[in-house]
Amino acid sequence: MINDKQFRTLAAYKGKYLISIFIPTYRAGHAKEDRLRFKNALSEASKRLESAGAPTNEARKILRPGQELLEDSRFWLHLSDGLCFFAGPDFSHYEIMPITFDARVSIGRSFLLSPLLPVLNHDSRFFLLALSQNEIRFFEGSRYSITPVQIEDLVPKDMASLFELSDAPGTLQHHGSSQQSQVYHGHGYGKDDQEQDLIKYFREVDEGLMQMLHDEQPPMVLACVDYLYPIYKSISKYSRIYPEPIPGNPDHQDAVLLHEKAWSRLGPYFHQQREEDGAQFGERKSKAMGTVEPTEIIPAAAYQKIEVLFLRKGARLPGKFDPSVNQLDITEGFSYENMDLLDFAAVQTYLNGGRVYLMEASEMPAPSTPACAIYRY
Repeated sequence: MINDKQFRTLAAYKGKYLISIFIPTYRAGHAKEDRLRFKNALSEASKRLESAGAPTNEARKILRPGQELLEDSRFWLHLSDGLCFFAGPDFSHYEIMPITFDARVSIGRSFLLSPLLPVLNHDSRFFLLALSQNEIRFFEGSRYSITPVQIEDLVPKDMASLFELSDAPGTLQHHGSSQQSQVYHGHGYGKDDQEQDLIKYFREVDEGLMQMLHDEQPPMVLACVDYLYPIYKSISKYSRIYPEPIPGNPDHQDAVLLHEKAWSRLGPYFHQQREEDGAQFGERKSKAMGTVEPTEIIPAAAYQKIEVLFLRKGARLPGKFDPSVNQLDITEGFSYENMDLLDFAAVQTYLNGGRVYLMEASEMPAPSTPACAIYRY
């Protein structure tokens, strides 16, 4: 499934004759139907390339990876709810997605990407820290996915590697690290000493993570035994630690289970944020901090001004926009030379750290409009 880095790569890709295909698929049992739907999409893409003036040989080359995918019978046995395919001269990429799509084929000088935003959106992004004395694991997650993040060069491997505890009888226990002075104690070591060691250990972990998280704002869920949560929270410099941890030793819980438990806590939190964003739109608009006008939304998205964008599902707006001179032209229909301006606004808002909601008309803050925006400033 697509991640933020891949999305940004696709968004940055510009060129001639770029094809975007989205189709709904079944998880199992409908391979023939799914292949036929994709075959029809490739046929439509071929017609679009011809209309755009692409030479026949180049059009065939662009669509060849799609034809190879179509002919791979094993591929169609293991799908999910949606499939997207992107192709251009010397480039192709596909993703099996856990969300369904409206069938759509697009051609232009950039890829159509807004249908992917529900699985990437900042409105469901979170961190998960699996914390124990034996192991530290860190994940980045969303509603549909969880991805491990490599932190080996930032934090201690475990508590023992930090303190190098010695259990040899009749000897002093040795606590030390390269960053701190060594501490020795004898058999009077007790509960208070253990807590102080945990504090030192957690500070090392937190300081390492903060090198990576210093500008981040998503909530972070801790997975740990009960007594570790208040200790870590009290020393952490990360301000968005979620108040409801995942209890129990996380060492033997895999990422799928941790994701399920994290989302059961965070799902209501993100839903509430969405409700609050919608509720404040009217007030913000009355203070000139929001708009429903596409002629204002498109430039605002390009210039990093939008904090929240509400986009009606299925809404499209053909046209051209040149951010270098702030020139916007809304056209009568789609062609190779123009683009979907609402897709452009959604992608730019996401790339610039804003929240994008794809909504049914009845859910929109202003139901009669294709888009609504709340400004940052």
